[in-house]
Amino acid sequence: MPDDDVPPLAAAPRPEPRTAIQAIDRTMALLDAVADAGSHGVALRDLAERVGLPASTARTLLASLVAHGLVAQLAGSRHYLLGSRFFELNRRFVMQTDLSATAAPVLRALWQRCDETVHLAVLHGSRRVDIAVLVSSQLLTIDPTSARFVDASATPLYRTAAGKVLFAGMPRPDRLTMLRSAPWHDAQKRDEGELMDSMDDVAARGYATNVEEEAPGVCGVAAPVRDHTGRVVAAVCIGYPAVRHTEAHAATLRDEVVDAAGELSLLLGADPGAVSA
Repeated sequence: MPDDDVPPLAAAPRPEPRTAIQAIDRTMALLDAVADAGSHGVALRDLAERVGLPASTARTLLASLVAHGLVAQLAGSRHYLLGSRFFELNRRFVMQTDLSATAAPVLRALWQRCDETVHLAVLHGSRRVDIAVLVSSQLLTIDPTSARFVDASATPLYRTAAGKVLFAGMPRPDRLTMLRSAPWHDAQKRDEGELMDSMDDVAARGYATNVEEEAPGVCGVAAPVRDHTGRVVAAVCIGYPAVRHTEAHAATLRDEVVDAAGELSLLLGADPGAVSA
């Protein structure tokens, strides 16, 4: 299909904002122009005119975008359109922004089976943040949304069950970087190597526990939630008062939380073999 079969797009200046990295600004301008062109695609000449680039520069950037699957070319023409990788990126975006909604039925079923407080936690910088909480209906319970039990930025991740799972899910070098830069306050400093080894054990075990490590009277057990890449994206946790802590109760809650985290991981596209390992 010759380029002249599609009317050229009107020339437009490169979009703001402008950053210190010109190649990224130009790439984003090209992607915007390709997206605006719709399903018929757009010719190189028209793209270059629209974003104000020499054709050779636009061609070089587009070649890289094609190689990464962000842009594709229609068969039999030189017209560019968005590539299939955007579908995958969009799927990941929806998963991240709608994680609590996806998790809701899994968390509720876990809560109904255990009648202990159930919550879903994610990492926000060096802080554990609960994005969903179901508080136990029992008279004596744990409520992580209360001021007393909020996992503040000054609380080390390795002092809570969910925090351990999220911390252990990071690559070891990233853990060390966070450990050395996070605004955590810990009266009982732990040896870096020993701490990293213990987090490796959590990752290998597939769950973590907390028996009054963060606060007196508070116990918990958590397991990792993985996405389709195998990355730990969240932690399912059960919190309960220490007065109900027995080996049998802790074992029951551990099995329940591991199963629930595995179920949610499968919903997020995790490999079944990795989940059951």
